[in-house]
Amino acid sequence: MKKFIVPSLIALGVLTLAAKAPKDPVLLTVNGTPVTLGEFEYYYHKNDGNEVDHETPEQYLQRFIDYKLKVERARDERQDTTSGFRKDFRDYRRELAEPYMSDTTVYNQLLEAGYQHTLKEVKVDHLMLPLGKNALADSLRQALVGGADFEAIVAEYSIDPQARVDHGHYGFIHAGDFPYEFEEIAFETPLNQWSEVAQTPYGLHIVRPVDERPNIGEIHAAHILAQVEQGADDAEAKQRIDSIYNLLEQGYSFEVLAKTCSDCPSKAKSGDLGFFNRGRMVPEFDDVVFSLENNAYSKPFRTRFGWHIAKKYEERKSSPSEVKGMIKGMMKRDSRNIRPRLARAKQLREEYNSRFDSNVFDALLQQVDQLGYDSVMTLRAADPTPLIFVADSTVTVGEFLGSNYRLNPNDKASTQLANRMDTRLNAVTIAYEDAHLEQKYPEFRNLSNEYRDGLMLVSSLEKNVWNRPAEDPEGLKAYFEANREKYAFSEPRWKGYIIYSLTDSIIGEIDAYLARVKPTPEQLNDSLRANFPGEVRIERAVLPKGENQVVDFIAFGGIRPKFSNRWNHFTTYMGGLINGPEEVADVRNRVTNDWTAALEEEFVAELRKAYPVKVNKKVLKKAK
Repeated sequence: MKKFIVPSLIALGVLTLAAKAPKDPVLLTVNGTPVTLGEFEYYYHKNDGNEVDHETPEQYLQRFIDYKLKVERARDERQDTTSGFRKDFRDYRRELAEPYMSDTTVYNQLLEAGYQHTLKEVKVDHLMLPLGKNALADSLRQALVGGADFEAIVAEYSIDPQARVDHGHYGFIHAGDFPYEFEEIAFETPLNQWSEVAQTPYGLHIVRPVDERPNIGEIHAAHILAQVEQGADDAEAKQRIDSIYNLLEQGYSFEVLAKTCSDCPSKAKSGDLGFFNRGRMVPEFDDVVFSLENNAYSKPFRTRFGWHIAKKYEERKSSPSEVKGMIKGMMKRDSRNIRPRLARAKQLREEYNSRFDSNVFDALLQQVDQLGYDSVMTLRAADPTPLIFVADSTVTVGEFLGSNYRLNPNDKASTQLANRMDTRLNAVTIAYEDAHLEQKYPEFRNLSNEYRDGLMLVSSLEKNVWNRPAEDPEGLKAYFEANREKYAFSEPRWKGYIIYSLTDSIIGEIDAYLARVKPTPEQLNDSLRANFPGEVRIERAVLPKGENQVVDFIAFGGIRPKFSNRWNHFTTYMGGLINGPEEVADVRNRVTNDWTAALEEEFVAELRKAYPVKVNKKVLKKAK
């Protein structure tokens, strides 16, 4: 029934501009709605692979007409005007359009660069300055390039709290742990050279990579800590950790000693620290634990937290596909998300000759400086003067001002508007491309139309066909009675209710209750659940031998079943063998499917009478 309904998304590669396609001839009209040969061939080839026997275009045409008739009825029923339809179609089209809005070459380059970053760890020196201090950052970078004292500059200017401890020598870092703007300069700048200034939400950054090493992945480790408070004598802690080490050497369990002797909160998990990368712990800890063999423990060693004994359990490395999957997720959330779109916007601006009228814009900016942005926005809100040009479309001065830009009151309004023109040009160009995807790309048009028509068709079929069996039980019963011979059993079946519970004693209570109350089938479920809340599970069965262990046991001489779940006690109610269906409920699924198919045939016959169909046989002969 749903052969045409939901399309599979195609994989889209690097987009190229399609040459102007020849005119697509109209193959048929359905109630006056034209259907082109190209659309027909799209469906024909897509569905041909799903058929056991190959169909010629002439044979397939009748099924295609049936499909289009259903869509035409959905259009008449205005199924495409509902809020649910509009939301579903808008969401799908946005997803389908996304590859056309981005440069896939740039996306893949960013993905590969991110993956390469994960293969190594980089040791960096780092200077961090406040946001907005761009001139200072440029000046300090030039000083550093010229050989200025890095630690002295860090001491005077850096706002990184860690600089008070490491004096700007940041240590080794991993990809994915920092904003991408920082990661990019750290991993892409050549060793021992100063990077360009990068901005993150936290500040301005200048880094110098000074060393790199392979990323060996994560390790799973645990430790025992004899803590030393800052400034305290560590002799007692050293003596205690040595005693623990001696116990380990005598064969005592590391995990037991960690649980009973460690000062770290990880003692609750027997010292387990889970998996972590090198660089996540302090360097002294890393140096020891990453040098251990699997399942080996270290000698006591000191960090600023105290004395440790570490144990390494195992190490692991993610596969390239797993890593790239994680990077794709990060790319959706960080600054990399916009770069493929900006690259695509640049291509489209050239294609569509996107531009703005500099004379009109300069005059607008001068007026903003004279009267203020709010006054100009009110004064020229309906100004029809063309300002931005993209292919055959324009954006007027009034429409530009109507965007109601939020401006910083501390900065000159005209300067802020001038800086936003490039962003607006990109947005208008991308919007123009989005509005013309159906005309420009046949594959997009076919998928978009298929999904739109499919949504409409489903809604119409649900209304006219699929919901009928549930909404018209008397009609379903009448169909069963008229076709009862179709549903005869080839072998006897057991019909009745199987009731499961938690204990044999509860089953006894249920049996006594059923014998006393004798509920009808309609009352059974609610009655048992009300009297045995949470203690009963009920199944209605009409089954032959070999399909259910309980039925086999009670009706066909099978062995008593044993269940591994908690519902391992059972009884039956109103059960017995029948040689054929007694009521429609005994074969509901088969009857429902058959009646639905019959209803759909009637529906199509009605549509063929209601809507005229005209086929151009000359065009059909061109189908391939």
